[in-house]
Amino acid sequence: MKLLIKWKAFLILFLLLFTTLNSLSQNNSNELVDYVDNFIGVRDTHSSNVIGPQLPNGSINPSPQTPGGDNKYDMDCYNINQPIRGFGQLHVSGSGWGKYGQIFLSPQVGLAVGETEHDSPKENEKATAYEYGVTLSRYKIKTEVTPATHSAIYRFTFPKTDKANILLDISHQLGDIATGMPEKYVHFIDGEVQFSSKGGDELKGYGIYTGGFSDGNYKIYYCARLSKKPATIGTWYNGAISEGSLLQKAQKKMDRIGAYVNYNTNENEEIYLKIAISFKSIEQATSWLDSEIPAWDYNQIKQQARDKWNHELSKLVVEGGTESEKRIFYTAAYHASFQPRNKTNDTNIFGKDVPVWDDHLAVWDTWRTLYPLKVLTNPSMVSGTINSFIARQKINGRVKDAYVALNDKDDDQGGDNITNIIADAYVKGVEGVDWKEAYKLVKYQADNNRKGISYGSKADSSAMYKKLGWIPAGKMSCSVSLEYSYNDFCAALMAKDLGTKSDYKTYLNRSKQWVNLWNPDAESDGFTGFIVPKKWNGSFIPIDIKKEWGSWKNYFYEGNSWTYSYFIPHQFEKLVKMSGGKEKFSQKLQYAITNNLINYGNEPAFLAIQAFHYADRSDLASFYVRKLMKERFSEDGCIENEDSGAMSSWYIFSCMGFFPNAGQSLYYLTGSTFPKIILELENKKKLIITSTNFSTENIYIQSIKINSKPWHKPYFTHDMIKNGGTIEFVMGDKAFKKF
Repeated sequence: MKLLIKWKAFLILFLLLFTTLNSLSQNNSNELVDYVDNFIGVRDTHSSNVIGPQLPNGSINPSPQTPGGDNKYDMDCYNINQPIRGFGQLHVSGSGWGKYGQIFLSPQVGLAVGETEHDSPKENEKATAYEYGVTLSRYKIKTEVTPATHSAIYRFTFPKTDKANILLDISHQLGDIATGMPEKYVHFIDGEVQFSSKGGDELKGYGIYTGGFSDGNYKIYYCARLSKKPATIGTWYNGAISEGSLLQKAQKKMDRIGAYVNYNTNENEEIYLKIAISFKSIEQATSWLDSEIPAWDYNQIKQQARDKWNHELSKLVVEGGTESEKRIFYTAAYHASFQPRNKTNDTNIFGKDVPVWDDHLAVWDTWRTLYPLKVLTNPSMVSGTINSFIARQKINGRVKDAYVALNDKDDDQGGDNITNIIADAYVKGVEGVDWKEAYKLVKYQADNNRKGISYGSKADSSAMYKKLGWIPAGKMSCSVSLEYSYNDFCAALMAKDLGTKSDYKTYLNRSKQWVNLWNPDAESDGFTGFIVPKKWNGSFIPIDIKKEWGSWKNYFYEGNSWTYSYFIPHQFEKLVKMSGGKEKFSQKLQYAITNNLINYGNEPAFLAIQAFHYADRSDLASFYVRKLMKERFSEDGCIENEDSGAMSSWYIFSCMGFFPNAGQSLYYLTGSTFPKIILELENKKKLIITSTNFSTENIYIQSIKINSKPWHKPYFTHDMIKNGGTIEFVMGDKAFKKF
């Protein structure tokens, strides 16, 4: 009997120990979202990523702001080495110019309403895909925030004090805190803050702003609620505090207005604030808040955000690799899921359930990699974007390169590149789009746009490209001419099925006009043949082929002639011939990349490395892809602007071992950098990519099988993987020029 009792006791102890160890094992195992490091792209300030959390393509993006942010590089106005000023609800991530910064909150002990008066050093900072947290050292206030789609909930943990305050500043915006953004371009125009009741636990209002990237004014509505009724409340106007006031309105441009709530708090007392943002109305903001965060369960909202990110990230599952490589990969997948934002049913411009996808900063960046990636992982976003393009054309009469805060930006960065996004989805069979309506938009762009930007006194600017065959020397004339040529090629792909024979012939012929800017005698470092500007009379203008021309300047947009001389996505074979054949072409391209004459910190360079395939040097494509991945991507960031997920999408494709020629059905093969990657398509079919014998030395493809069949070409088509399948790489250290 004693033996039986001892045995039972041992069994119980064993089961308890097993359960405990199993629980610890489960708790220590990483879910995919745990690999996301929100400090990547923040440590490297040039990457311009936002440190605060948001949901996939969600509207709200709460994040801390600090002084000392450079508008060109710190788009969320956050500098890791600076004190925290407060928390804005709207930001854009990874762009070359900023926007938003509203609606601004500052928890304090004491009350300082001036813009520069409440900065606090920080400690215990944490940042994940689904939550941001920090302790404000000046006030000993722990601040945490987690997002829903249009709303967020804050948890403020206060010390014992009778001077606990939460400040709401609706006049604050990005221009107040960023350097490098001229004040004349950034204004608070009008707005109001109002307590909905004398209890002071709900505030509503709006702000009207102008400035930042894109044109026009924009209006933001909000509804905020507090978990505890304040001891006292009030508003402020240009620094003057009015205790007990329930309403404050702006009286003129650039006024400073807001509200505050005051509490007597116990040590470590938690007070919650939840806030929703709308671009439609206060009623809509209130509705978002009611439906998305109905209670005060902070942990529930955080878990929901965590679950949504796990679901999004599970579309790309990598096996093998180091922990660091997984962090870089999954943070890239995270950064590629921010923008554009889904603002369907959150505008006064479009009707109920009309798709509205906003915050394109800009499609010039995203058409090349982000949208082709989403064709694979989230085609509903792609179809939603295209349907949004169609709706914008019908309502606004135009669809521009940048569309931010529901406003088109007048100046394009390049061509009519929405055409490329539409064509890419069309040739890959994305569902959910009325393609006849989509083609109407593509045809409108081809027939009525292609006008360039501003080229002197000639009235009929469309004659420049459409009749001459090039845009005469001027602002971005070369780069825009090249992009128009590719836009026309993409339009021709659709016209072949959806348009007339005349349309098809016209667009296809125009797509070949890029050769008018090719000067076979232009020389740089002993190499000849480059894209150069040409006058109205047909004579070339001698230029420095290496010069980076900047933004909205003469000849080339954010690049040099070396870079743009390889931007011929639809006629690489012709480019090789015009460059003197395969050997000379590959020598010239290798020289350019080796000597940093092609700027891979910007999108026009993305396809240059893949051009090696057309010179029978696929080994060089594999070599340089890996070289760029190693040199340009780390746990700090990606060196240059993330560009709304464009850079991260480049990295993800490079990890998978194939790369899109966006607008066409082609992918170029360079070999995967993980032993196994499982890509889950929206139809739940899976594309399984394996890489046998891969190592840091074995970077060259030895053989390939696609869907279990040997493959000997350096490219394949989308049809081969649209329903899932397999790509099997065998890697080695032998550099085969051809597969």
